[in-house]
Amino acid sequence: MKGISKLSLAIAMAGYGMSAVAAVEDPGHIRWNGIDITPQLKTDIGYDDNVFREGSGALKKKGSSFYSIDPSVEFKAQTGLSTYAVTLAAKDMNFNSESDANYTDYGILGDIHQEFNSRNRLDVDWDYGVYHDAGSTVNGVNDKNAPEFVRKKAGFVYGFGSMEAMARVDLFGSINNQDYEKTRGIREGLNRETKEYGATFYYRLMPKTNALFEVKQRDLSYDRKLTDANNNGKSPGYDITSYLVGLSWDATAKTTGYAKIGRRYRETDLRDTNNQKIDKEGYTGWEVGVSYMPVDHSVIQLSTVRDYGLEYDNPQDDTFTKGTTTTLAWNHDWTSRIGTNVSYSYTDEEVQSALATNNKDRKVKTFGVGVDWKVRRFVTLSLGYQNTDRDESLKPGSTADNDSYRRNVYTLSAELAI
Repeated sequence: MKGISKLSLAIAMAGYGMSAVAAVEDPGHIRWNGIDITPQLKTDIGYDDNVFREGSGALKKKGSSFYSIDPSVEFKAQTGLSTYAVTLAAKDMNFNSESDANYTDYGILGDIHQEFNSRNRLDVDWDYGVYHDAGSTVNGVNDKNAPEFVRKKAGFVYGFGSMEAMARVDLFGSINNQDYEKTRGIREGLNRETKEYGATFYYRLMPKTNALFEVKQRDLSYDRKLTDANNNGKSPGYDITSYLVGLSWDATAKTTGYAKIGRRYRETDLRDTNNQKIDKEGYTGWEVGVSYMPVDHSVIQLSTVRDYGLEYDNPQDDTFTKGTTTTLAWNHDWTSRIGTNVSYSYTDEEVQSALATNNKDRKVKTFGVGVDWKVRRFVTLSLGYQNTDRDESLKPGSTADNDSYRRNVYTLSAELAI
């Protein structure tokens, strides 16, 4: 039914995912009128022993071999320290025994880094395309197609002040909108949107270490109108205000990272079953990302976040999550051609209703391991394995589904610079 639930954290310097595939070391490019054009192709074959990610019912442990083709082409230009990139990407996923789960994603992604001068800089990124909730279904056994949605996502960070100054500030904002398609007039999932904006203030304590203070607002909402007497016409939504303090550092050539901790306050304008305004909740949260390179061919990365989020495991659901996700990853090159990657992720969270009632507790453990072989400068082969163990327990009186399951995925991949 669902993809692995993750709170929306990415360790900024890592960019590390659970994929077992290493990027082509030097993909090369075609130079055309000052633009670097880089076409690439990734292919996967493998076996998924739980395509629909179900632990009970008719779709439990439906296994299938699969193959996928992911072509992409990047167009990149550079002027001084400023870069401008646009990428066209697609993914065609095919399950041999469960063809209803097949899907094709495609989108256009952009990334701009503009250096106006030493005191002013701007980063912008966006993603617009058609995507699918892999592992979910439109309507169980009656319609096993993956729900389709249009993603409209954009974000920016504007930095004021020299990176070497005693004080500087970053202003940021982002929006992520998922608009689901309709099947026979009914939406395949609930439209949802996340908006975020705020500022981070930095004060230099040492040449490579900064104290920071961050204030930000996150709005989580679903495009559905409630019909109960107390909230008729309102949409489910949380407003999260965070006040965080911490450090960012690039202390040595081996270590870089950030650590932020503080208070998050959740508010909603909905009312409970007694027509009382739901209390504002204070909650200790954090965001940490550390990258450690003991030697130049090995990197260890740790990230952890404690926050609220939308429930992405079931696109038909309008609940929220509150919890912690921690990920530890290690990439190591044993030779110039052979490398390995190991990762472990643990999520412990509550799944809450729009009225802030805890429906169930969820724990997700994910382990991944892979071996990469750089056959040529422009060809990398990879062998990977991933295991997911999700355990859910319902709260007394809850009518939510218990979506516990286990899943194993085995993948052989090739990535080529065309």
